[in-house]
Amino acid sequence: MLLHISIMTLFIWLACHFVGDFAFQSTWMSLEKGKSWEINFYHCATYTAAFVLFAHSSVWATAILFGTHCIIDPLKARYRLFEPIWIDQLLHLLVIVCILFFHI
Repeated sequence: MLLHISIMTLFIWLACHFVGDFAFQSTWMSLEKGKSWEINFYHCATYTAAFVLFAHSSVWATAILFGTHCIIDPLKARYRLFEPIWIDQLLHLLVIVCILFFHI
C-alpha cells in the first residue's frame, strides 16, 4: 500500500512539530533567529531534536527536517519573503507529510 500512515504516527509527528517549533523555542531564539545564523541553527537543532526524541526519525528524515527548517525559517524571519505564520507552518507541515508519504 503506497499511503499507509497510521493516525498515531501522524499525530506523533505533528506533535513533534509543534513542540519543536514552539515549546522548545525560547523567546530569545524567536526574537534573534532572524538576525543570527547561529541562533537559527540552535532553533533548528532543538526543533529537530523533538523528532529524534519522540518520533525516532530516521537519519535521512532528521537531515531533511533540519535542512528544510534551516531554509524555511530564514525566508520568513530574516528575508521576510512571506509574513503570515501560517505560510511558514504550512511549508513545515508539507515537509513532514512528504517524509511520511515516502516513508523516509
